[in-house]
Amino acid sequence: MTARKSANQVWHVSRGIVFAGGSNVVYPRLPPLRHHSAPAAVVAEESAVLPPVLSLTGKAAEEAPAGHGLEIAPGSVAASLITPRTALTNTVPTPTTVVVVGDNAAKEGQAPGEDAAKPKPKDVVPAVPPFTPLDFRIPDKTFREAAQASGGTPQSFWNYTLYRGPANDGAPETRVKVHYCTSSRTTERVIKEYFAKEKVLGFDLEWMPNAVKTFGPRSNVSLIQLASPSRIGLFHIAAYPKKDTLVAPSLKKILEDPDVTKVGVWIKGDCTRLSDYLGIKTRGQFELSHLYKLVKYSRSGEYNLINKKLAALATQVKEILGLPMFKGNDVRASDWSKSLNMDQIIYSSSDAYAAVQLYAVLDHQRKALDPVPPLPHHAELNLPIPVTKPVPPETTEEQDADPDAVLEENPGPEGKLAPEDEAALKDTLVCEDGPALEDQLDLKGKAVLAGSTSPRTATDLSKQTTPATPPLVVDKRSIKASIKPSTHFKSFPAAESQPQPD
Repeated sequence: MTARKSANQVWHVSRGIVFAGGSNVVYPRLPPLRHHSAPAAVVAEESAVLPPVLSLTGKAAEEAPAGHGLEIAPGSVAASLITPRTALTNTVPTPTTVVVVGDNAAKEGQAPGEDAAKPKPKDVVPAVPPFTPLDFRIPDKTFREAAQASGGTPQSFWNYTLYRGPANDGAPETRVKVHYCTSSRTTERVIKEYFAKEKVLGFDLEWMPNAVKTFGPRSNVSLIQLASPSRIGLFHIAAYPKKDTLVAPSLKKILEDPDVTKVGVWIKGDCTRLSDYLGIKTRGQFELSHLYKLVKYSRSGEYNLINKKLAALATQVKEILGLPMFKGNDVRASDWSKSLNMDQIIYSSSDAYAAVQLYAVLDHQRKALDPVPPLPHHAELNLPIPVTKPVPPETTEEQDADPDAVLEENPGPEGKLAPEDEAALKDTLVCEDGPALEDQLDLKGKAVLAGSTSPRTATDLSKQTTPATPPLVVDKRSIKASIKPSTHFKSFPAAESQPQPD
């Protein structure tokens, strides 16, 4: 067979498909984001050679959808669309793009004649924020505006700036105040003046994201946050003067006081960091995740889900306080060794303030449970979470006998015998002259004398010349009723002798 010339050859094993013989052929330029290889057509081959990378810049790179092989380099607007080599034998046709026009237009990928999917209803926006027993609360109007704001915008997130306290003498409502301290001297003053008398404090730490043990305390404990219902303290250890002591005496005292509850999420890890780098042995540690799970699953009756696994602070804020919490990595992983900017102040203050608000709301909900479970123990005690389950009604095996009722296997209304069982009992048991017998009565109306193995009928029992003197005990399935002859069975007087006719 004569081989074809390469200029006219359509297919070659090394070159693939050749659409034209000339080298100056101009191919149509297709929009890279709308035309790409189908996933099923990609060759599963590690050594596959990739074609040249097509770079996107500007608006095209920003609007590029995820999941289509698009890679954007960090810190750059350039994007790369990598199209793997496809196999001809497994080629899958790309679905046709449908242009949606009008209200009745079909959706992309929807079969002809298929009804358009109904839009999902929007989440119901709560009218008011959850109740908190604290004086500082989110005003109803402020809460609704945040709940109705576009998702992901700064106005939609929960933070401490939403809260207002009671007004004094006609003055505007009080805002939560933040005390940012960059020296041991100011830390000492602020602790004594504003936090020393508090019994519950929100607590959190921030540190450098790349900190290791050799970096020292300023990098590993850069910022300590404490929060009361009305104030937040930011104690910037990393910004203290070089000759300054890193641990103010009042700060150490309040953290080591077991009577002052410090509440937070993953609080044992934070307190371990304080011990390792600042020598502070924190006591009174309270893990919010324990209280959150105790309240949530006690209310639903899922007691098996109450455990010590941690629940993220953002999860608790969203579920309990009703708004999402911003936890962006750009702020969390920022440089905490320098003077804080406003984003860092709002971020760190909100973490500590969320803890004190969550504790108040969850504790209020705990007290509304029935039965009321006790508070979880301080985390440093390593005790299990106390769980209180509802107690079912108790049924005692021994109950006092009622002259008008005898408990049976299938009791009727108010604990009495079913009518058919009561009738059968009366037909088979007769006690004459008041003395009782210690018998065991079965369902068939036969009685067995105590100590005897042979069943006898009630008629045989009535012929006994020496009746037993102990009280009658009717036993059915371990339910005993001690019945006194004088009260349960009435003695029938002997018939008066009548004169016999002559």
